[in-house]
Amino acid sequence: MHVLLIGEGQLGSALRAVFEGNGLSSQRTDARVAPRSRLTVWRRPEFDIAHPEIAERVAALAPDVVINAAAWTNVDAAESNPDAAYAVNALGPKYLAEGCEQCGAALVHVSTNEVFPGQPGRFYREYDPCDARSVYARSKLAGERAVMALCRRFYIVRVAW
Repeated sequence: MHVLLIGEGQLGSALRAVFEGNGLSSQRTDARVAPRSRLTVWRRPEFDIAHPEIAERVAALAPDVVINAAAWTNVDAAESNPDAAYAVNALGPKYLAEGCEQCGAALVHVSTNEVFPGQPGRFYREYDPCDARSVYARSKLAGERAVMALCRRFYIVRVAW
């Protein structure tokens, strides 16, 4: 199995360590395609998911699974810089979904529990209505919707920190 891991922040680094600890060899790439690699790690600045050509790069690599652990996670800064938040959290997943659909890869997209209204003490199910209230939450919800609309093989994981 060939896994493409996108993002090397806190989550991406932890996932890479788990994969490597379980025997998947890791290879960071720049513009080269590494089809024999069991785990390929893409990170900025070489790979910016907010650019449309990322779809072509994913399709050319043709992994079995793509894990999107890249995100604009600064909730407060998203309010003052919504274009940047939407580029990474909405357009990035859109382009990844397009690339995955082209090559048949499954897409695991990491999102947030903040797409829900956040009532204290309430646990949400995936089919509960969303009510994204901040720029960050709306950008993540837009990314989820793009993934659902463009990719047949997807998993959306909503995490909370």
